[in-house]
Amino acid sequence: MAVELEWLVDQPTQRNPVMVVALEGLFDAADAATTAVRLMKESANGVEPLARIDPEGFFNFQDRRPEVRLDDDGKRVIDWPRTVVDGVERYGAKHPLVVVDGVEPHLRWRTFADHLVEVATESRAGLVVTLGAMVGLAPHTRPLGVVGSSTNAELARMFGLGRPTYEGPTGLVGALHDALDQAGIPVISLRVSVPHYVPGPPNPEATRSLLKRFELITGIITDHAELDEAAAAWRERVDTAVAGDDDLKNYVAQLERQIDEADDLLPTGDDLATQFEAFLRDPWK
Repeated sequence: MAVELEWLVDQPTQRNPVMVVALEGLFDAADAATTAVRLMKESANGVEPLARIDPEGFFNFQDRRPEVRLDDDGKRVIDWPRTVVDGVERYGAKHPLVVVDGVEPHLRWRTFADHLVEVATESRAGLVVTLGAMVGLAPHTRPLGVVGSSTNAELARMFGLGRPTYEGPTGLVGALHDALDQAGIPVISLRVSVPHYVPGPPNPEATRSLLKRFELITGIITDHAELDEAAAAWRERVDTAVAGDDDLKNYVAQLERQIDEADDLLPTGDDLATQFEAFLRDPWK
């Protein structure tokens, strides 16, 4: 029988890393979350493949078909749905990253979640952060809000996060949070709200918002400002489309009023950095 979670190194060497997870699927509207983790890897000064999860037992390939392409040598290659784990070192970061980048599976969610718990355990991650994006009542004319939550009372208090209150159908991320909770591994969910009237990718504004909030909590530089120009161009394109529809223009104005009247109670960056270092100080000792 093939090994589903295949380690590519004898032992991960990162010390006290932060594990960040983003999966294509329902929890990745406009591809905002997976784009965020891929940008973290692309702008890193070091990326080391750590592990991968074989897709065979987790996907219905009639629903998520592999794709055939020709490589640079003209050879046919099949790209299967993939989940890869990379160790990522970034300039100036106090903590390395363990980045899980993949696709939400169709089948055997508990087993898949258990594999990711093993990744967190073997990597000795002090914290797991899941990144996600959901369509919601967000106006494109304002910075897209990121909701942070954790079932861990200490994490919620220290970082100004909410406690999960949702009840209803869930996805792989919900199963993963439960598995991490059961294993005693602290986990935070960060999810950005994508305007439901502009749900398609790319959405550099949503990706930038996720990276900015991740950086605020962890202190790990994400280079989110490099998306400023793309985010401004995206907003300008949507402005043009909205301007030609009076009903949509009035609806966006209504959403703006709701956002402008909401309170922003996030702690300051300095406060978060201090609390983050205190929380992650040798958590496995």
